[in-house]
Amino acid sequence: MPLTLTQLRKTVAGMDAPELRGLIEELFKASVTNKRLLTALLEGDSSDLLAKLDSELLKAFRDEGRMPTMRVGGAKKALSAYLKVASPVQALDAELRYVEAGIRCLNAYGGWPDNNYSSMQKVFESAMKRVRTLDPDAVPLERLGRLVKNAEHMDIGYFYDEFLDELDEAEEN
Repeated sequence: MPLTLTQLRKTVAGMDAPELRGLIEELFKASVTNKRLLTALLEGDSSDLLAKLDSELLKAFRDEGRMPTMRVGGAKKALSAYLKVASPVQALDAELRYVEAGIRCLNAYGGWPDNNYSSMQKVFESAMKRVRTLDPDAVPLERLGRLVKNAEHMDIGYFYDEFLDELDEAEEN
């Protein structure tokens, strides 16, 4: 049975520096995912995590050449890993990459599994929540507008329209 976070904290609190260093080294060696995450956290270099996201998006949502897998699990996992270390602006960019890739694929190939629609809607909704936390100058309005226009057949425009209404209200006050 895996440790709980509380149990982990108690165990780590009792370790000395060499033990902690050894534990971190073992985690680093254990998987490529751990290497990417530790590199991003310790070195401030999230480029491998972003490259993994792009690779997974290409597999799932390829819009030319070989058929896409349309399996979003790897892309969602890569997005989640990247969001853990990304700045808010970088996180928004990654979420928009996910949705844009899905929309391009959908426009190229037509219908796909319902869970893909749901996944894209959830990621877009998360992106729109994130937009509300950013300075208005950091919000890529043109990009968002293009994305919503390209996704006319999907039910994501509501989140964008709601955000634009909030912007209008803020400007009026």
